[in-house]
Amino acid sequence: MSRERPFFVAGQWSGPEVEVWEVREAPQNADEYTAVLEEWTADAADVFGSVEVIFASCATEAVREARRQAAETADRIGRDLRSPSRDAQPKPHGSRAVRRREVPHRYR
Repeated sequence: MSRERPFFVAGQWSGPEVEVWEVREAPQNADEYTAVLEEWTADAADVFGSVEVIFASCATEAVREARRQAAETADRIGRDLRSPSRDAQPKPHGSRAVRRREVPHRYR
């Protein structure tokens, strides 16, 4: 079994779908890792995308894992949105009145 390592997966996530633009094994050097991730993240954001760090044994597996995670997350969000508890009315606080403390705003 191959050792899993981090890959940068750049693309556009739309619900369960992922359009992968580029995949690259993340650098092992911490400074280079941070610099490349920041650069990729800024570039992806410019075109409405994002970068995910995916642990996998190879680039192909990283793409597969990114798609699996996207589908799983979309499914979980869909379940949460369909949950009956989202439609439930807030429970009253009983006889206890809840007051919000006012915070003074100071401008210079």
